[in-house]
Amino acid sequence: MPHSGEAVTPHLKLKTGPAYGLRGKPLDVAPVAASKRRRGARLLPLSLFLVAGLLAGCQSGSDGLNAVKNTDMKPPSSKVEESFGETGAEITLLLPKAASGVYEGTARDVRDGAALGVGELGNGQVFVKVVDVSGGPGAVPAAVSAAKARNSVLLISYASPAVTSAIAAMPSGERPPLVNLDDDVPATAGNVYNFASDELDSALEGIRAAATGGHKKVMVFAPRDFSPAYETRLADAIRAGKGVYVGTARYDLSDAAAADAVQKSKAQLQQADTVVVLGKSVIVPTIAGAIKASGQTNLVLVGTSAWPSQAYGDPAVAGAMIAMVEPDDASLIADRYKRHYNRTLSTDAAYGYDSVAIAAGIIRVKGPTGLSAENLTMKTGFRGVTGLFRLSPAGSVERKLSLYTISGGKLNLLSAAPKSF
Repeated sequence: MPHSGEAVTPHLKLKTGPAYGLRGKPLDVAPVAASKRRRGARLLPLSLFLVAGLLAGCQSGSDGLNAVKNTDMKPPSSKVEESFGETGAEITLLLPKAASGVYEGTARDVRDGAALGVGELGNGQVFVKVVDVSGGPGAVPAAVSAAKARNSVLLISYASPAVTSAIAAMPSGERPPLVNLDDDVPATAGNVYNFASDELDSALEGIRAAATGGHKKVMVFAPRDFSPAYETRLADAIRAGKGVYVGTARYDLSDAAAADAVQKSKAQLQQADTVVVLGKSVIVPTIAGAIKASGQTNLVLVGTSAWPSQAYGDPAVAGAMIAMVEPDDASLIADRYKRHYNRTLSTDAAYGYDSVAIAAGIIRVKGPTGLSAENLTMKTGFRGVTGLFRLSPAGSVERKLSLYTISGGKLNLLSAAPKSF
């Protein structure tokens, strides 16, 4: 054990498996070309460190997988109250049941990711209690008050914006800290942390990389349903980085319509030296191909983590840059997740896992009272299966991403994410 004044870096024994991207859905990206020496050096210890701002001290011999009972978790019917783990501090997971009366889709992914996290990292010091919030914002006060009465140390929410906003609006002294895994909500009441990263985070990192080479005039192609609020956020970030926002052209999800959108945007395109293509459909290569067919030279093509891996093999996207979480990070748990739950690890499941890992890591070092705003927002951050990240007092998350280029039908590493902030 550490001497007085020493702190512990939580040490999590993990294995390897498939890979994944940001905010998206099944994490089945194409193979990533990287130096075998680099990958081997990274995975040789088969370990994951939650940085949490804590310097290395001693490590518990009981970290990681303890017993089949803890890791082979087959959740009970969602018609009954669910808990994962038996002892320690409570983490309250707030999820909406579907009309069927069970947790479905993303809510199920988050639940199962959190359950796997408890089984691997809880070590008897934390457990997860799942609470249904399908009743809407009106059910929030009672659910949160009950959690506080049970001495819950952390709330994790994947729910509608209305529900999570109602939780976030409660005074921070009347509830545990809140980690939100869905769309961002206001964090004005304090101790609220929006944890999910999205396609724009990936795009903006790619734009910043292009800008370092002098390409600062940015044109964007986005699906028809691209939110005006997201467009404003993207434009503001480009300008804040001393770039020029040329504009956004929207495209419909057919090859003909997508190519036509590029044709109609030629005048704007001629003003740009960087082109960002947003979207998660197989239409992405059509947009990229039409841009290249325009004949304009000196354009940098920026893709995003939302691009489907099937698109990488199309010659039209060759040379595109994509910023994303290191795929090897998620591979640390992907095999076991699939074995336990018989489906591919999703980003949302990885978020569920990491949100439990944050609590488990801090509690292991600081005890149940350690989940303070100060410890949650340490500047050195955390390293989890969703990469290196840190939470800010303002309620946002910052992630360090690796930069890749597409060639030979796969992602090839250009620059690895920094190892620290």
